[in-house]
Amino acid sequence: MFSFKKNIIQIQCQIKSFKIQSKIFVILISLFFVSCDFENNKKNNVLKKTYDVKFDRFEKKFFQSNDDSLDILIENYPYLFPRQYQISDWIAIKKDSTRKKIFKKSLDVFKDIESIESEIERIFNKTKFYFSEFIPPKIISINNGIDYKYKVVDSDSLILLSLDCYLDDYLLYKNIPNHISSQMKPDFIKNDLTELISSRYVGVPIDRKFVSKLIYHGKIIYLMNLISDIPVNQFLGYNKEQTKWIENNKKNVWKYFIENDLLFSTKSSLDYRFLANAPFSKFGLSIDYESPPMVGKWIGYQIVKSFAKNKNIFEILSMDNYKLYLKSNYKPIK
Repeated sequence: MFSFKKNIIQIQCQIKSFKIQSKIFVILISLFFVSCDFENNKKNNVLKKTYDVKFDRFEKKFFQSNDDSLDILIENYPYLFPRQYQISDWIAIKKDSTRKKIFKKSLDVFKDIESIESEIERIFNKTKFYFSEFIPPKIISINNGIDYKYKVVDSDSLILLSLDCYLDDYLLYKNIPNHISSQMKPDFIKNDLTELISSRYVGVPIDRKFVSKLIYHGKIIYLMNLISDIPVNQFLGYNKEQTKWIENNKKNVWKYFIENDLLFSTKSSLDYRFLANAPFSKFGLSIDYESPPMVGKWIGYQIVKSFAKNKNIFEILSMDNYKLYLKSNYKPIK
């Protein structure tokens, strides 16, 4: 009998203990979902906070201005009118037939720019979510005479955006190499502005090792993807064939870098061969003409992505490039 009562008491204790554990479990689960809810609401609230992004269409003000009102424009935009030029020089540019043709094309292509402004607005919102100190710069659009080396110019509180470098016009761009002109389309405005903003938060490597440069560009692309959701192949301007090539040959590319001791090399020629925008990457092999350019940037992104699992963006960006490489354990399978 005593044994029976003892068993009953043990069972009651177990039931009581189970009930207590169940309550604790329910409370913990509830707290978890409340916490998730809070974080989601916090994120949604931040992302809902919109910046009214409107491009300041300077090129329209300039080419549509009267000669007599040019003084006022110079006073309002002194940083766009170098002092070494006289008003007569600006009037000559305004009346130049080629410049007028380019401006007319800019008006046609960017008659409605609201969709682009909305995309940039979303990117600014996401940037603000991750970097609370971010202050959206003012964007001033210009025509710079199709100088594609200066499509976007960063001046901290403002960005100069040359719309005439995004017209997707074969005749205007016929003297520009195809691997460059192929990225001079309206869609690439978002790419270039995202890259500019992202590069503000990624420290330039102090050492000259190739692996540090790979990780540097990989961090930029990783952040670009985070704040814009643009695929990496689009950032690099890869078409379907180029994307397929790098996916199928990533193991061979990595093997080439390792076997030729490139990772710790400080040769500047590697930048031109594997990081610069060019018709193709330069391995010095028969496959060169089939390869896409900037395979080093693509590999750098893969390394950063491999390291980034379960890590926040600040840990990724602050991590020493060499240490990030070591901890990534990057090894392409295919």
